[in-house]
Amino acid sequence: MFGWFAHAFASLRPSCDAASWSISRCKVPMAGSDLAERLPMLGGVLYLPARCETGEPWPLPAGWLAARCELAPLLRCEVLIVSSMIGADGPREWIDCVDGQGRFCARVHLLPDTDYLAWDALLAGGEPLPAMPLCPDQLACRAASAELVCFRTRRLGQLDVLETLPLGHLSTLGRHIAREAARTAAVELESAYG
Repeated sequence: MFGWFAHAFASLRPSCDAASWSISRCKVPMAGSDLAERLPMLGGVLYLPARCETGEPWPLPAGWLAARCELAPLLRCEVLIVSSMIGADGPREWIDCVDGQGRFCARVHLLPDTDYLAWDALLAGGEPLPAMPLCPDQLACRAASAELVCFRTRRLGQLDVLETLPLGHLSTLGRHIAREAARTAAVELESAYG
C-alpha cells in the first residue's frame, strides 16, 4: 500500500482534468498455489472471479482443491498485475490474476479493512509496467460475481483446500468501495453488505 501511494501520486498531474489521470501498474510473477497460501493473510477483500466462457472446469495445480468453483480461477494464476489509481473519492488498488496465456482469472480489491502490510508483502518485488490512461475499459473486468470474503486454507488428507469465510465487519468506506468496484465490473455485490 505504501509503495502504491508513491506510484499513484507520481501518476497524477497538476490538472484536475480526469482525462490526464493514469493507472499505475506493476507485474508480480506468482503461481496460483503460492497466491492461495498468502491470500488468508490479507483479511477482508473484495473478490471478483472470472466468467468461465468455455464451460470447462478450471485446471487446478497438483495438491490443491477449491472449496467452491468460484475459487478455482485463483489457483490457475501465474502472474499478478497490480493496478492503482486515485479516483474522485480516493485511492483504489487491485490485483488482476492472469494465467500463463494472459487470460484474466480473477480480481482481488484492496479495501480499507484489508491488512495493508500483508498486501505489500504479497506484492513485494513487483516489476513496474507502463502507466495506462484512466478510462472505463481499464477499470472493468470480465467478472462473474463480486463478494466480500476472507480467504482461508486448510489441509484435507494430502490436499490443501482454498476456501472463504464471510466478512464479519466492514467499514462504511469499505462497503462504498466494494459497491463501486462491483458496479464498475457490471456485477451485483453478493454479500450482506451489498
